[in-house]
Amino acid sequence: MGISPDTLIAVGRLTKPHGIKGEIVFLPYMYDLELLPDLTTHPVTLQQDATAPKIYTVTSWRQFHNKILLRFAHCHDLTQATALRGCEVFIPRLRFPPLPEGQFYWFEVEGLAVYAADGSSLGHIAEIIYTGSNDVYVVRHDSDELLVPALKSVIRTIDVSRGEVHLHVAPDLLV
Repeated sequence: MGISPDTLIAVGRLTKPHGIKGEIVFLPYMYDLELLPDLTTHPVTLQQDATAPKIYTVTSWRQFHNKILLRFAHCHDLTQATALRGCEVFIPRLRFPPLPEGQFYWFEVEGLAVYAADGSSLGHIAEIIYTGSNDVYVVRHDSDELLVPALKSVIRTIDVSRGEVHLHVAPDLLV
């Protein structure tokens, strides 16, 4: 399993233009912006829905109130910024530095299979909810949904290479 170094990782979405000089609001998929590599050092890939991906250069970014504003090399006015609305922003996996042992990026955890202490399958991690104190993994199996706190007392192991998360608790305690 695992993610190859050249795999493109979605890091956010362009939501709407800001002003008339070509800036556009960027909504990152991570809550901790320190996890986001500098977008101005290498080209990024933009893709909107099923259209072909295109390579763009971010010339600058800045934080404005609670928003992040990006400026692209080719984008100098409101019309050009509006054309990028709704694009998803991707960067290669290799741009993310390794994390300390036992820490994982969101894209490494989402999609992993989840197993209870007795080995029974509980589903897969469909999304991560970021709370102030700890993350919560949303585990889905068919139409069932289970919220699992990402705490050492609950998570026994996360094995990204095998694509598995094992919990300390039995399935009947998670109802």
